[in-house]
Amino acid sequence: PDILHQLVKGTFKDHLVEWVGKYLEQEYGKAGAKDCLADIDRRIAAVPSFPGLRRFPDGRGFTQWTGDDSKALMKVYLPAIEGHVPDDVMQTFRAFFEFCYIVWKDVITDKTLDELQDALERFHQYREIFHQTGVGNQSSL
Repeated sequence: PDILHQLVKGTFKDHLVEWVGKYLEQEYGKAGAKDCLADIDRRIAAVPSFPGLRRFPDGRGFTQWTGDDSKALMKVYLPAIEGHVPDDVMQTFRAFFEFCYIVWKDVITDKTLDELQDALERFHQYREIFHQTGVGNQSSL
């Protein structure tokens, strides 16, 4: 599979991040979701300088997402949404990120394949929150 387009852009940006926005709107209404997203952007913008972390001074508010933007945002997104979404949403992202980090490894072993399968199973288990709330398309992912 094309890791950049299918995983990073497709699953992360086009599905999961979008679904979080839809979930927040459904849960808190348009005004409440706007406040939550502003807080998420504030948290992303507040990430201190650190080797290996990219800064996003405007949060997620950039118009053209490159693959590098998405991969960098993946490193700071989970703590940014903490407290705004239920645990199953957090677990969905954790399993997805784990899956991505495993497939980016240079060497894949039998143990790695087992870890990959476990992450994939957890991802499918926890992403059901998006379907149960009517936010995610059942056929997507």
